[in-house]
Amino acid sequence: MDNDRSAATAPVGSRREFIRGCLAAGGAALATATTSRPAAARETYQRPPEALGLLYDATLCIGCKACVAACKRANDNPPEFSTVDKLWDTPLDTSGYTFNIIKMYRHGTMQTKDAEENGYAFMKTSCMHCADPSCVSACPVTAMTKDPTTGIVAYDAEACVGCRYCVVACPFGIPK
Repeated sequence: MDNDRSAATAPVGSRREFIRGCLAAGGAALATATTSRPAAARETYQRPPEALGLLYDATLCIGCKACVAACKRANDNPPEFSTVDKLWDTPLDTSGYTFNIIKMYRHGTMQTKDAEENGYAFMKTSCMHCADPSCVSACPVTAMTKDPTTGIVAYDAEACVGCRYCVVACPFGIPK
């Protein structure tokens, strides 16, 4: 029997040695790459000086949802119905057609506004237009953008490919 074997019939030991050699070379290359240049995080983006904002005071909110209707009107968004009669625009959460929503916190008898025990309160849920929005950085096709002047995070439905990376990246669960 011949001691010279082809690569196809090489013993298992030599394959293991080959893999070990590859791993060792890869580890050495990685060690060289990390020691030649220290890792550093980029600077956090800051809000532009002309950035816009929206003040919401939960202690003054009466839950009328006029802000929800005004936002829909300003963005030409259609109504969403959560009831059978379909008489009122009644979205239950933010969506592609409802950019902000007023939700109610309820506890017990709901006798006192802004009380934790037996109280109720209103809270606004909407895009926070973050200084460094993760939804924008996660979008591979720039369907999510941040205006450099106003700071507003915008969505372009024409550019979106539906990957939903923005949904996963947003800590507030706003993109839907």
